[in-house]
Amino acid sequence: MRKYSLLILCLFVGLQMAVAQQDNVTNIRAKQEDKMVTITYDLKARSDVRLLISIDDGEHYTDTMKVTGFVNRVIPAGKNKTIRWKAFQDLGYGDYPLIRFKFITQDPKPVQPAPVVTNKKGMKTFFTVNGSYDSSGIPMVGFTVGQYDKFGWFVTLMTGLDFDYMGYQVVDHCKRDGYIGDILPFYNPESNSKINAVSGMVGGIMRLNDAIYAKAGVGYGMRSVAWQLWEGDYVTNDGFSAHGVDVGAGLLFDFKPFVLTLDGVTTNFHVFEARLGLGFRFSK
Repeated sequence: MRKYSLLILCLFVGLQMAVAQQDNVTNIRAKQEDKMVTITYDLKARSDVRLLISIDDGEHYTDTMKVTGFVNRVIPAGKNKTIRWKAFQDLGYGDYPLIRFKFITQDPKPVQPAPVVTNKKGMKTFFTVNGSYDSSGIPMVGFTVGQYDKFGWFVTLMTGLDFDYMGYQVVDHCKRDGYIGDILPFYNPESNSKINAVSGMVGGIMRLNDAIYAKAGVGYGMRSVAWQLWEGDYVTNDGFSAHGVDVGAGLLFDFKPFVLTLDGVTTNFHVFEARLGLGFRFSK
C-alpha cells in the first residue's frame, strides 16, 4: 500500500497549484480508493469543464487519462462535483511525486434554436372540373389546372357547349325585355334561344392557411343570347349578352387530396357568374 499512499501525497501537492490557477474551480480535494482516485471540486458558474493531468511537474499536460464524472462536458454550478480517475490503469505501480492537475473552464456555447422545418414537398398540382351559371341564364362547363404552395397559378377554360348560334343570321339587337327601341316584335314562341358562351382566364393563388387559398384572375369572356323572330331571323339580347374582359376572384379549399373551388366572375361588369369546381391535387 506504500505506493498508493505516495501517490495520494503527490496528488495533494499538485492540487495546491491547480487551485491558484483556476478561479472558477475551488475547494479541490483528492482521495485514493483502491485503484481509483476521486477528485472533488466546487464550481462557481455553469461551465464547460476539462481536467488536464501532468506527471512531470507541469511540463506536459494531457487530457487522455481515463476520467469520468463531472468533466469534459458542460457542468452546472454547484458544490462537490466528483471526477473519478482510473489512475492505476493509466500509470500502473510506481511513485509519481510530480503529478499536477489543471482545470480549464469555458463559457458553454449558447444553445442554438432548433431549425425551423419547412415544407419541402414543393408545389402541389391540381385539376378541377367546373360548372357555372350566370345572370344571362347560360350554364357553362370547363376545367381548371394549376399549381400552388405559398403562391401559385391557374388556368381556367369554360364553354356553354352550344355553338349553333354562330350559324344563324343576327339582324338586330334587343333589350333585356325584348324591345327593339320602342317596338316589341313578335318572337317565335316555339323557338329555343340560341346561346354561345366561352371564357378563358389565367390568375394567381396565395395561401391563407394550410387549407384555404385565395384566387384571382383575368381573361376574356363572351356570352351571347339570341331570340328568334316570327319570320325566322334572330336578334341578340343585349341584356343577357356581353363580351370583353373577364375578372374573377374566389377561394380554393385543400382537403388532401381533394380540391374544391368557389369563384365569382364578371364579364365587363355586365354579366355575373358563379363557378363551382371539384377535383384533386398531387404533391411532388
